[in-house]
Amino acid sequence: MKNSITNHLHRSTVLLAAAIILTATLSTTVLTHEIDQTSRVIWPDLIPIPVGFEAEGIELGKDQDFFVGTLAFSGNHTNAGAIYKGNLLTGEGQVLVPPTGKPIAGLSYDARTDYLYAATGFGNPNRERGVNVYTGTSGRLLGEIIFGDEMVINDVLVTDTAVYCTDSISTTLYKIPLEDDGKVFSSTVEKIEMTGFEMDPGGYNANGLVGDFDGKELLIINIGTGVLYLVDTESGAASPIDIQGEEQLFGGGDGLYMDGRTLYIMRNFPQKIAVVDLSDDLTQGTFIKNLVSDDFAIPTTIIGFGDCIYAINTHYLELTAEGADPTLVESEVVKVYK
Repeated sequence: MKNSITNHLHRSTVLLAAAIILTATLSTTVLTHEIDQTSRVIWPDLIPIPVGFEAEGIELGKDQDFFVGTLAFSGNHTNAGAIYKGNLLTGEGQVLVPPTGKPIAGLSYDARTDYLYAATGFGNPNRERGVNVYTGTSGRLLGEIIFGDEMVINDVLVTDTAVYCTDSISTTLYKIPLEDDGKVFSSTVEKIEMTGFEMDPGGYNANGLVGDFDGKELLIINIGTGVLYLVDTESGAASPIDIQGEEQLFGGGDGLYMDGRTLYIMRNFPQKIAVVDLSDDLTQGTFIKNLVSDDFAIPTTIIGFGDCIYAINTHYLELTAEGADPTLVESEVVKVYK
């Protein structure tokens, strides 16, 4: 009798254990399925921007947020100056800053202050060029810093102690000094002449810029000649970076993104992202590879997040085609893996 009860208990224990294991397995399977299903709808490969927004600059905000500014490639200023704020994780977003009629090129965000700097350097008439300062949370305009007329303020970069801007039709690098906490303490603008930066007289020149947060040295690409420069922000001395490898010039170089000592160069009309490993002192580099995507449509600027690079498409050829209606063209953010 004791053996019978023992055997019965043993069988019951085995069955109970089996049931628990089966339940756990089913739960794990369901959970894994749910995670898998969820992963299919987050971190999208393409993130659409509102139709009619002629996107040009992209910048990373807090967490997975990003900002996109609007230019006027087509000459239509209906949506120029608008800033769209989206999320890389969900693909959702909304208009942060409504159209102002004043085109925006490069963007740079400072998490210390929640300031979003927008370069206002394109479009006609060519006057009152400079930088608009917004809050990244609400989109409220904090101020306009005017550099002058007859210039193309293309890209902007905030560093520890200053904001720097490139002018694509001169060798002047503009500097807006900042307070210790990152706030703008005046509308004073300093000019730094980049000695050694060779110009292509027939087109645009200084474009994208990146650098370490201390801002002592900046990397600036000449979009016309394809030469990558290292610029000392104290002296203004600009020296071509010695690039080795299959590609040494990066014509069409537009937006830049630097991760440690790996540089990513967005080449707009060539529609590829050059990857360059830089030396610690930034004076030398080795071309590694190009990143490409079938979804590229004349992308201009880039940001990095995790193991991905995100580029903003302009659809420039569609916007400027004869008879095109730019208000019907839709831009998007394109994800590529590093």
